[in-house]
Amino acid sequence: MDIEPNRLSLLLRRKQSADEKIIDLTVTNPTILGFKYNKKEILRAISDESSLTYITDSKGLLSARKDICNYYAGKDIKVDPESVFIVPGTSEAYSYIFKLLLDPDDEILVPQPCYPLFEFLASLDCGKVVYYPLMYDFKDGWMPDYKVINKLIGPRSKAIVIVNPNNPTGSYVRNEDAYKFNEICLKHDIAIISDEVFSDFTVEPNDNIFKTFAGNNKAMTFVLNGFSKLIALPQLKFGWIVVSGQATHLDEAIQKLEIITDTYLSIGTPVQLAAGRLFKTREDIQNQMTERLRKNYSMLKGRLLLNPDVKVLKCEGGWSAVISFGNLLIAEEEFMCRLLDKMNVLIHPGYYYDFWNEGYAVLSLLTEPEVFEEGIDRLIRFITTGI
Repeated sequence: MDIEPNRLSLLLRRKQSADEKIIDLTVTNPTILGFKYNKKEILRAISDESSLTYITDSKGLLSARKDICNYYAGKDIKVDPESVFIVPGTSEAYSYIFKLLLDPDDEILVPQPCYPLFEFLASLDCGKVVYYPLMYDFKDGWMPDYKVINKLIGPRSKAIVIVNPNNPTGSYVRNEDAYKFNEICLKHDIAIISDEVFSDFTVEPNDNIFKTFAGNNKAMTFVLNGFSKLIALPQLKFGWIVVSGQATHLDEAIQKLEIITDTYLSIGTPVQLAAGRLFKTREDIQNQMTERLRKNYSMLKGRLLLNPDVKVLKCEGGWSAVISFGNLLIAEEEFMCRLLDKMNVLIHPGYYYDFWNEGYAVLSLLTEPEVFEEGIDRLIRFITTGI
């Protein structure tokens, strides 16, 4: 594991130490980006006197699991509370599922590009990551390469991870993709792990978007979500796993997963008791965030529309946007370092997200609009006046 800071990180530290004002277009912490939370309701919800009594349940409190089921019922999806496991967050959820599925050196298929989390998590549970490509088409956007996926699946493959929508590409699974993933996983007797933490944040609506695998009754399926993104409260540490699939595997998977969660019992009582009331804050905060995501994305496309060297790639959902600047013929790290050095603007290079080649950058669409606009103006000046 390489823990040495890279060139961009070192430059950022030097500028911060010199108290230079940095326009940071990478921030995704919603609690510091000016959104208006229902503070009174949130604080009342987590101060329930019942929290003074420690109540244990390996799956999480039944009341909180029912609250999660009600969330899916609002999407016309029936979820059995006995198939729900409450966990502190998706990182723990992945770890529990990997413990369930993997023997040493077993493999998990993971999309590329994607958030750089899976190799660390899999290695901690003695597993390995195999990347399958998401290919980009300027008309249709990002799509899985199923020919490659079928070739990558081997005797040690145990699951395919789907991030829906993907981070950072913002691409949702389509209806036909859901069918194909089920078909592949049934054929090879492997599981679907669907990370849906960004699923409620649609940037460009599309009738063909498949938002959730919850309730999937075909391949063995583990759906992940939680409050970190759903209601923009990462500090509360409340996530979940919804298990579904064919009955022959379902009962055994639930029983074994219950043993794993019982071993850790890591979810706190106060947030579970508060879950129902916290879910009620979802609509307001999501409306604020979605409005900003769409505004920033629209502004980004408008500002870069006439620049032949930089393209804004299609984004259907999530919190990030990807730009392509391969025509500029400059290495990603050099581009980012010069942009930060000359213009005091920070964006992430594509290699942070395991893009398969050079020439990509990732920006946070959650950035406060006035900061985002200033950062994009500086980016354009940087490109047009000579890198």
